[in-house]
Amino acid sequence: MLKDIKQLEKPLIILLIGVLLSHLGTYMVLPMLPIILTTDTNLTVIQIGTILASIAIAFQFGSIIGGILADRIGRRFVIGLGALVGGIGIFGFGIFSSYSLFLISAITMGIGNGLNAPSTKAAIAALASGETQTTAFSFRGIAANIGTASAGLIIFFLIAESSKFIFWIAGIIYILLTIKSWTLLPKNCGDGPCPILPVGAYKEVFKNRPFIIFSFVSILIWALYAQLSFALPLRATEVLSEPKNVALIWTLNSFIVITSQGLITRKVISRVHPLTALSAGVTFIGFGVGSLYFSHSFIYLAVSGFIFVIGEMLILPTIDSMISQLSKAELIGVFFALANVVSGLGEAGGKSIGGGLLSNGVNNALPWIIFSITGVLLSIIILLLKKWEPLNTSLKKAAVKNDRPIQAPHVTIETSHTRTHPYNNWEQEVFFRHRPKTE
Repeated sequence: MLKDIKQLEKPLIILLIGVLLSHLGTYMVLPMLPIILTTDTNLTVIQIGTILASIAIAFQFGSIIGGILADRIGRRFVIGLGALVGGIGIFGFGIFSSYSLFLISAITMGIGNGLNAPSTKAAIAALASGETQTTAFSFRGIAANIGTASAGLIIFFLIAESSKFIFWIAGIIYILLTIKSWTLLPKNCGDGPCPILPVGAYKEVFKNRPFIIFSFVSILIWALYAQLSFALPLRATEVLSEPKNVALIWTLNSFIVITSQGLITRKVISRVHPLTALSAGVTFIGFGVGSLYFSHSFIYLAVSGFIFVIGEMLILPTIDSMISQLSKAELIGVFFALANVVSGLGEAGGKSIGGGLLSNGVNNALPWIIFSITGVLLSIIILLLKKWEPLNTSLKKAAVKNDRPIQAPHVTIETSHTRTHPYNNWEQEVFFRHRPKTE
């Protein structure tokens, strides 16, 4: 892992530190916000639900605005602006006590996070060299999970003293992220000024059929992915005497990602077609969620989380890498912004559907069977996309670019009779073994 980190350029390391800080600040707030609003205020359940929904909806609008601004005025400015706006929203939760002001704080926080997220991903894709792009996206996942796991530990030690103290700590973290971004990241859009883009240029995103079709499939992937965060706590309330202990499963999952993401990237993702990696990941996610039905203790819940997180490690860096390969360099911020909107739509729809399926109780086997079958069917659909020529052609073009990632997911460049590996001599997809060197 240290060897891979040394390969990354300094701006990328700064961006990864920013990812860690943003997840640290965000996940100090989001898991505890419903609890704090319930215990420390007189808000109704409907009002609390509206506040949480406002964060998600505002995030989608912020993502679109952030993607457009990042390509026009520079990613550094937008990343820092997003952190500043998000920090102001978080401070609001620590200062205010009325529903209307909480709602404004939620919208402000959501917009800030929306400005920050696609701009950071676009900066990673743009600043990573051809050799390190996939590695950089993998380390982004690791950095995010370090932040998430650390947030859980901070909550454990500080929540007993003052719940609103968490908002102040998280807000300060966001301010530090703002200062770090504005002072240490490259100006504009890299080493040079941002390109001047006419308004009509954004139509190119919607003319990109492979990206649009991949986005529709991604909605289904994110809908299934969202089930764990919704279903696991519900299952825990049935089988654990202390349901709050389920938070330790998120810490365990983060630890698994931190220690294993690099291995999964090198030994699996970098050796297979990206749609093969996605298909396998979706299968693990479906069975991970479905296996919760058989979880009757903390250990079994943790095993379900482990199955799920294997799928997570396969799909997250692969989706980011595919978006960067399907996008156009001058519009990469918009592509990642729309990808964020897609993930939001998928998660919102997935939680709504999951809630309906589980409304009759978590001891009913039918919802869990549906989750598992959905994973298998979606996996088959993704594999069938390998035969869709427009998407395959786009990935082939990305694979032969001079700045292509050496350790990126690979595709077959020529016909089956004269196949050559885009980076070396072609061979069948291999897992956890070295490719033979060629002379």
